[in-house]
Amino acid sequence: MKTLDRYIIALFLKNLAVASLGLTAIYLFQQITSMMLENDFPTRQVLIFNFYQVPAVFVQMVPPSVLIGTVLTLSGLNRTNELTAVFSIGIGLNRLMALLLVFVFAISVGMLFLQDSALPFLYKRRTNFYWRDMKQRTDFYLDVKQNKIWYRSKNLIYNLKAFDLKTQQILGMTVYSFDENFDLVQTVESETAKFTPQGWKLLQGTVTQFMADDPFPVNQKFNELRLTIPETPKDFQEIEKEVDGLSLRELNTYIDRNQNAGLDVKSYQVKLHSRFSQSFIPIVMCIMAVPFSVRGRREGGLAKDLGICLAVTFFYWLFYSIGLSLGTNGALPPVIAAWAPTLIFTAFALILVSRQD
Repeated sequence: MKTLDRYIIALFLKNLAVASLGLTAIYLFQQITSMMLENDFPTRQVLIFNFYQVPAVFVQMVPPSVLIGTVLTLSGLNRTNELTAVFSIGIGLNRLMALLLVFVFAISVGMLFLQDSALPFLYKRRTNFYWRDMKQRTDFYLDVKQNKIWYRSKNLIYNLKAFDLKTQQILGMTVYSFDENFDLVQTVESETAKFTPQGWKLLQGTVTQFMADDPFPVNQKFNELRLTIPETPKDFQEIEKEVDGLSLRELNTYIDRNQNAGLDVKSYQVKLHSRFSQSFIPIVMCIMAVPFSVRGRREGGLAKDLGICLAVTFFYWLFYSIGLSLGTNGALPPVIAAWAPTLIFTAFALILVSRQD
């Protein structure tokens, strides 16, 4: 690598590191302060809970940090006339942008790896810590896998094939009931469970009773059964959140299973495609920063540079959020909802870059 390349990359990485750490620290400080003011959780628990969030927050802050790092690097070179000197020796803007994009692409690949490996694991740890330590729900347990859902509350364990929040319906529901010694006393299996104002209505299933003095369980089939349990669809809403704890392959399998069960999976498909599109947003941010960094002679200093970064980030995330919402609601196909804002902003940025040549 040439000396000039090393100099520019070192400057970019320094600005990127400062921006990433600064934005992450600001976000976590706001989160910690808000939790401590709005809740009665001990300070230690609040700190541990947010400690689990550090990698996820860092990944979220990478795109704006790349934007800030690129703007500060190129605009700094522009203000000191170093950029003019670089152009005078035959190195064009496209060459500098390609140099930065190589490193930003590597960062994007690293983000995708983190989202598929470390973040799901930490998300589950954070969720368990929240319910068991902070909420004191030691009986609570929820594990969403690609082929089954396990939910435990007090002396009941639920095994669900699929849960549809929109229709408040469960497909393939099995309820295991235990006594105070945690011995199995009853299982209820049903093809469908619907929630009504009177409680859960189970359709087409079997009740199995286990007696302490009888080694043979008693089975009884039913077409319809009213089941009184403390859980409501609101309790099972946590299942929707736990999908974020699945890896890409697990999420894809989970989508296929729910789709085969006839459920609406658009929201899950949007999540899947957004995992990929979010990972490569830094590339868009890097390209977007270039035309604003080298346009004419830079005036206004650092404040103007940061103002441009905030404006670009705001409008990008606004359009990106709108796209995801349209995909979740079915107005756009999930893949288009997740990628359209990225492609539109990339095309716009490339047009601006081409006008700088």
